[in-house]
Amino acid sequence: MTIFKEYTLKQQHLIFIGLSAFVLLLLGGSIVAYGYSINAPMPWATPLLPTQTSLELPPKIELTSVPSLSEVAAEIRGQYPQLADLLENPELGSVYKDFYLVYQNGGAEAAIALARQRNIMNKDDQIIMTLVLDTDQPEALIKELEAEKVIVSGYYKNLINIAIPLSLIEEQVKAKNPGQLVEHLSNLNHVIRLELPKKATIQQSLIVGQGVNLTLASHWHAAGFSGQGIKIGILDLGFANYRDLLGNELPAEVTVETFGDTSDFDKEAHGTACAEIIHEMAPEATLYLAYYDGSDAAMGQAVEWLMEQGVSIISNSTNSIGTTPLNGTGFSADLVNQAYQQGIFWVNSAGNYAERHYRGQYQDSNGDNKHDFGDPDKQVMPFIAGTDNATRIVLSWNDWANVSQDYDLLLYREDGTLLAKSEEAQEGKEGQLPIEGFIYTFDEETTYLLSIENYGGEARGDAMFDLFIEPSLLPAKFINPEYSLGSPADADKAFAVGAVYWYGDTLETYSSHGPTTDGRLKPDLVGPASVDTSAYSPKDFPGTSAAAPHVAGAAALVLQAFPQFAPDDIAQFLKDRAVDLGDAGADDQFGAGRLNLGNSPTDPTISTDPPPATLIAQVRPTSTPRSPEDITFEEHKTPKKSTDDDGAAALLGGLVFVGLCLVCLSGLLFGLLMMIGLVLIFRR
Repeated sequence: MTIFKEYTLKQQHLIFIGLSAFVLLLLGGSIVAYGYSINAPMPWATPLLPTQTSLELPPKIELTSVPSLSEVAAEIRGQYPQLADLLENPELGSVYKDFYLVYQNGGAEAAIALARQRNIMNKDDQIIMTLVLDTDQPEALIKELEAEKVIVSGYYKNLINIAIPLSLIEEQVKAKNPGQLVEHLSNLNHVIRLELPKKATIQQSLIVGQGVNLTLASHWHAAGFSGQGIKIGILDLGFANYRDLLGNELPAEVTVETFGDTSDFDKEAHGTACAEIIHEMAPEATLYLAYYDGSDAAMGQAVEWLMEQGVSIISNSTNSIGTTPLNGTGFSADLVNQAYQQGIFWVNSAGNYAERHYRGQYQDSNGDNKHDFGDPDKQVMPFIAGTDNATRIVLSWNDWANVSQDYDLLLYREDGTLLAKSEEAQEGKEGQLPIEGFIYTFDEETTYLLSIENYGGEARGDAMFDLFIEPSLLPAKFINPEYSLGSPADADKAFAVGAVYWYGDTLETYSSHGPTTDGRLKPDLVGPASVDTSAYSPKDFPGTSAAAPHVAGAAALVLQAFPQFAPDDIAQFLKDRAVDLGDAGADDQFGAGRLNLGNSPTDPTISTDPPPATLIAQVRPTSTPRSPEDITFEEHKTPKKSTDDDGAAALLGGLVFVGLCLVCLSGLLFGLLMMIGLVLIFRR
């Protein structure tokens, strides 16, 4: 205090200002450092999209009143009797009825716009549909279709994918008989339904991914286990640029076959990235790349081909949502069972739908035949959809055996204007399913509304709904991670794989949860995701899609070491060595735990414990970090919460950041004190 008093009042003010600036800088830097260490958003940071917590139910609005298709048919029957018959045809999907209705009222241009928006038109301007048959012998019917100038794009057992040239429809409209062709198709022998093709979805110097070291596959490689002699089939929706990676990121030679519409084969790199991971995990395994267009018929052909090639493992990182009872039955689950009967170990991604799934019991408190979404005054559920890709909206309910409860699904703009209505018949007839839905391309990234209606008030009203919207953002209160599996991940003989972030074993928020509706635990295991691949570089490869091929590659190492193992033996081996995560024991989020191969059969010195943190730190991602503007809508998700598992890493990052702040502040303070000293010297 005595020294301080020797300075003039002005000099004291300068010193005080300097010290105050130092304290404020230190405090601000500490706050920034702490926020960085816990991964918290800074006050100036703005989210790319609203998070689920900010998406609330809208106030009560007036929804556009829309007549049923049967009411429209009755109204127009006098003027357009053929069109009225088409609208009342229970075998024809409602989206095709909408198409013909718009064609009749608005002309070809309006109908084509609807067809593209509802994704029933392919890139060649052909209307696509699937014919469901009551026979597994479609050959004679295919000849009849081709005679009608209908294009058969693929078939498998009781399914035929067809494409109708727009010119055929235009001819019939000009002849004032627009529905003649589809009426003829529905009346063909053995045809029981004409529906929108069910489409599976994908979950997106040498680059070495992080999973090889994390799972201890590298130790098995060192012990001589590399997948030699094992054939692995990779089932996927695209293998873009795979040729450029042969001999480095992929084996020098791979066998490739395509099934169905091949337009996406060279556009989508998803399968290429999956193949990269398998090659890293099992570098000497023989790979078979089976492309299919996402339809059931093409999938059946692809799986049949893989079985003919004699593969021992199938890795499938595709799923269908909402189109099966989720109890291990259904078309794709049957394919898994066929493969299992041939001794094939089937690995499947669990799905990325944990944040895009709603589940709820039908409720109608005011008797208006509309489902209450958690509130008697709220008959709609809001969601945000992206614009880059077609959005799949699928509603199903637990009436798979009888299909006698009829519900409809309606899509609105935020102001209540109707965009689309799914009005399939559920009358207990053969081929009908308790499913309503859309594949819709939105023109604006904003809030939309969904409503579920009890058709005519005739359903019993006790249905349990499962609603998937992919991709989308849902209100947090309506997100139900449970029962969010895709199919065939629910199949009893499918080894379903969820996803954890490769560094820290944190469950990815999107990773689908079990159980199945018949009470079985799923997923079976979790694997590392957000890893590096050449196919997606400089971005990482997230999703359960990346986790599943790690397990497929690991299974090849196990099968090489134990060639006598059946699929169940491989599954049990992987479960027994998994790193238990979450609650003690197996659960419906992590399964048995994170993939960990542990000891190689010839090296008992290697611990089966999870790799230490120092090992993980040596294989941090090598790809360039993405800036926020590079992150697309589909990749957006709410920030992950900090957990005890990654606390040490967060603390280390925070300490480093604080240290850097202190160094910078010390330099600033030194410069400030030097300036004050010079001022005092000159003043004296």
